[in-house]
Amino acid sequence: MPHSFETIRDEATGAMQFYLSRLYHLVTTDLEPFQAAERSVVGGILAEEMGLGKTLEVIGLVALHRREPSLERTTVIENGEELLGTGATLIVTPDSLREQWVSEIQRHAPHLKVKYYAGRRHAKFDTEDDLRADLASQDIVITTYPTLSSEVHYATKPPERSRRQERKYERLGSPLTKISWWRVCLDEAQMIESGITGAAAVAKLLPRINAWVVTGTPVKNDVKDLFGLLCFLHYEPYASCAHIWRDLTDSHKDLFRSLFGNIALRHTKQLVRHELSLPPQKRFVITLPFTAVEEQYYSELFRNMAKACAMDVDGAPLNNDWSLDIYETDMRTWLNRLRQAALHPEIVQRRGNGRKLGPMRTVDEVLDAMLEQSDNDIRTELRAVLHARLVRGQMLENGPRVKEALEIWQNVKKHASSLVDECRLEVGVSLKELRASRQASSSNENQADEADAGSSGDGDLDEAEDAIINSRVGEARSRLRHALEVLHKATFFCANAYFQIKSNLDLTDPDSEDFKRLQQLENAEYDEAQKIRREILSEAHGKAMSLINRLERQARTQDFAEIPELVSSSVRGLESAPTLETLEELYGVLNDQANLIDEWREAVIQLLSQTLIDEEAEVENTGEEFTDSTKTQEDIIVYVQALRAVVADRQDAISGLENALIKHETRVAVATAEEGDGPAPEKLLALHQLRQGAKPSSERHGSLRRAIVELRAIASRLTDATGGRAGAEREIVNRQIRGIQANITAQTKAATALEREIDRFTSAMNARVEYYRQLQAVSDSVAPYEGSKDEQAVIGCMAGEEQHRKKLDSANAKHRYLLNLKEAGTQSNEPRLCIICQSNFITGVLTVCGHQFCKDCMRQWYRAHHNCPMCKRQLRLTELHDITLKPRELKLHEDTATSASHEANKGRAVNSNGIYSQFSSEKLSQINNMELTGVSFGTKVDSIVRHIMWLRESDPGAKSIIFTQYRSFLSILGAAFNRYKIGYSSIDQPTGIQRFQDAGIEVFMLHGRAQSSGLNLVNASHVFLCEPLMHTALELQAIARVDRIGQKNETTVWLYLIEGSVEESIYNLSVKRRIEHMGKDSKGKIKASAFEVAEPTLEAANTLELEQASLTRLMSKDRNAGEAVEAADLWECLFGRVTRRTTTSAAVDLVDDE
Repeated sequence: MPHSFETIRDEATGAMQFYLSRLYHLVTTDLEPFQAAERSVVGGILAEEMGLGKTLEVIGLVALHRREPSLERTTVIENGEELLGTGATLIVTPDSLREQWVSEIQRHAPHLKVKYYAGRRHAKFDTEDDLRADLASQDIVITTYPTLSSEVHYATKPPERSRRQERKYERLGSPLTKISWWRVCLDEAQMIESGITGAAAVAKLLPRINAWVVTGTPVKNDVKDLFGLLCFLHYEPYASCAHIWRDLTDSHKDLFRSLFGNIALRHTKQLVRHELSLPPQKRFVITLPFTAVEEQYYSELFRNMAKACAMDVDGAPLNNDWSLDIYETDMRTWLNRLRQAALHPEIVQRRGNGRKLGPMRTVDEVLDAMLEQSDNDIRTELRAVLHARLVRGQMLENGPRVKEALEIWQNVKKHASSLVDECRLEVGVSLKELRASRQASSSNENQADEADAGSSGDGDLDEAEDAIINSRVGEARSRLRHALEVLHKATFFCANAYFQIKSNLDLTDPDSEDFKRLQQLENAEYDEAQKIRREILSEAHGKAMSLINRLERQARTQDFAEIPELVSSSVRGLESAPTLETLEELYGVLNDQANLIDEWREAVIQLLSQTLIDEEAEVENTGEEFTDSTKTQEDIIVYVQALRAVVADRQDAISGLENALIKHETRVAVATAEEGDGPAPEKLLALHQLRQGAKPSSERHGSLRRAIVELRAIASRLTDATGGRAGAEREIVNRQIRGIQANITAQTKAATALEREIDRFTSAMNARVEYYRQLQAVSDSVAPYEGSKDEQAVIGCMAGEEQHRKKLDSANAKHRYLLNLKEAGTQSNEPRLCIICQSNFITGVLTVCGHQFCKDCMRQWYRAHHNCPMCKRQLRLTELHDITLKPRELKLHEDTATSASHEANKGRAVNSNGIYSQFSSEKLSQINNMELTGVSFGTKVDSIVRHIMWLRESDPGAKSIIFTQYRSFLSILGAAFNRYKIGYSSIDQPTGIQRFQDAGIEVFMLHGRAQSSGLNLVNASHVFLCEPLMHTALELQAIARVDRIGQKNETTVWLYLIEGSVEESIYNLSVKRRIEHMGKDSKGKIKASAFEVAEPTLEAANTLELEQASLTRLMSKDRNAGEAVEAADLWECLFGRVTRRTTTSAAVDLVDDE
């Protein structure tokens, strides 16, 4: 009985009346067409679980089930096409598995002939028949999905079109569609699940007798993925009737189950474990602490996360209307950053944190970046404190409390002066480093000229270092400028205060000596403020004056572009006269236009050469310098714009080519000016009118290029003339053509020079505008305070100042701690001695003066004394910084879920010689004590490196796979492996899989976005998971590369996680989910022995995890992010490790409500 049909019989007689298909909505008495359709499907879906030998099954099928020899090398007619019959099997595979297929065939069936087909364009055969014959002579032909996609235009026939003539060349077709294959197999067929890709389109067209779909994960997203597989199998009517397929999946699930039960074959490891002999696998979880530097970096990041998500560090909301919907995106972004930070700070997507240039590979480089950022934070908060004090002083001026304001401003000036001195010193040091770097770079370049070309990479490093130092110089100068701005304001306000005290008759007698003293102090402060202002503006002033002086030098020497005068020839022929007369008129217009250009250039130079305000001491500033210069600047702008337009007109008249961009810009500027907007609208319209009057008419005058075209047309008509009028005419025309061409060359050169001059005018104009912008900003910064000045406003200002002071104290304490870490070096995590209780401590306090004590002692001391126990410096609470000194220690926990006795595991052979069967804390200590010389790459990277180096000694020749969800982390691991001479290859390297077979390659690196399905790496026996994952299916993809048929050695999975980080929360949540899967069967029902954790149970849970996971949705759509995390899990991942307190119940309730 065909699928979905049932027999309907007469109720009275029991005789058959008809057949009914509720799926097809069909009644019939003839089942033959449907039976024939089912018989035509030969093959099916091979969907064995990962690691159960699908490749070997296909090789066995090829070797044992061959086509009748009489049908090979014969012509087969199919759908009106002549095909070459063959006994070959075509295997389509992902590009990464191509070499693996070849090696597996050579190992298990060396008698089979194998050929790789790289595509029609790479085939080296004289004729298409030769190519077909070569492919048909093989036992197995291997090609890839990218190749199949590229063949789509060869595989399909071109559409029929009516033609006036027969096609001269026959379009080549794909040889893959010209052969009747005995068998076509699609490996990892989930790659064509949609059925609409180029590869899927060609796969459906491949002529074949047997069709097989090979995939361990037939469903990537949902059951609709199976549609593409049915299309390939030509299973009708589902492959061609979308509505029947939709009804099957939506309304007839029992029929769906029976359909795929008939055409699909799937075994899981649990089902066939009694037939397998896989070596045992152990799983260990290694927890390790951050280094002190990483701990500080991570803690700062975690606090920033909590602040951004409106929660405290325990996960309690800070406002009553907190909702997961509002903060879901922020929480997901910060979770990703924290997970990256647990691996290495380098891969965190920094936004202004640390250095902008150069990678931070080592912990020392991370610490330097943190110190730099901490220093920036201190300077920022110090400026904020000083600014708040300046504002407070402004609130007190112009009244009886002006002396209080003066005292505040003098205090600010003192601090700002010290800050300026520090910044000057920093600029000097940075400039010295830059000069030394450039001298060293110059020396290296000289040596490189004499050395071999192989050392060229050092030059790149020199350039990167030079860029970093250049950046430091820029930052140092920026800091100096900010400090000078504060000093200028304080100095100017002090001068104001002296003036106010002097002018207040209640405070100062006009005839007293005090009045004269205040007058002198006022003048001195104003003079000092002016000097500071000039220093602030020195860079902008210097740049503007440099460009202005250059223009003035050019003006004195008249070193500007000269526009040659255009002179027409009086010699004309009879036929060329009209063209030459028009040309003479054009010359006249262009000469007038040149005069206009000279006039406008002179005007621009005069405007640009005007003295900059504030340039001379005797010029009194009005505070409106920027406003006063606006008219001049606007005049410069419109003149420059007009010059650009008129030069474009000139180019148009020379070449006949219109500058569309200039035309558009001019049209917009004129339209804006006509509405009274834009710079100097009246001036612009006047210049535009003059430009229009001097512009040659394209219709009347044409262009110089058009004149040449017309004259050449005349010359071509007179080519055969050798004498008489025609000969003389030809000679005149040729002479005129040469003259015009010379004029075009000269005028084009002059126009190009004019454009360069206009660019210099623009640069000078922009420099003047920038100078006045900065001058106005400085003037605005000392403008009178216009806010409220009552007592409440003063109190509010003091409160804001206190907030900034507390932040400054905390920043100083943090900076002191970072300096302490740098001084301690590799000993920064070692326990310290508290001088109060004379015992070592791990959790302590660091004072801003640099002394350390255990936390309990310092807490008790501070209650009685608000000073340092050692140096007696007065301390505020915000000047104490909590520290944690965790010694480098690896902790090993064997997962109870996988530690079931292997005695009960009859499906796995126990390797009595495996080194991990007796794994102990002593061997873990050996890993921890492996010595690494040189810089540290971070606790996790260093630990993995130590582990690999320990494997060299304890298990010589062992190979390992390292898996992480972040591709960028692999580059950091690679840098560490290079440093310690560990050979490695990667999934991203073109020959990475083949190189892993080399004896010198110890590590294969794999990331979550790699297409690793089907990859066979049984030569590895260790899998390192760099971080815990929420989705077990992701890590199973990596583990399945080694835990599969063909594995001869005991395998071990090592999961590394950082204690005290989000990795602990993620790991705990993942284990919880895995235990839940262990308590369910494949239909989601709870089993009686839900917590019976034996290996069969674990294998069943793994299978269930893989079957229920949507692999394409496990990773985030953001290519820089890792796995996707459900919204309901975000809070648990971020705060699950935090001890829950009463205050966190609100957050839990909110998440549960979501």
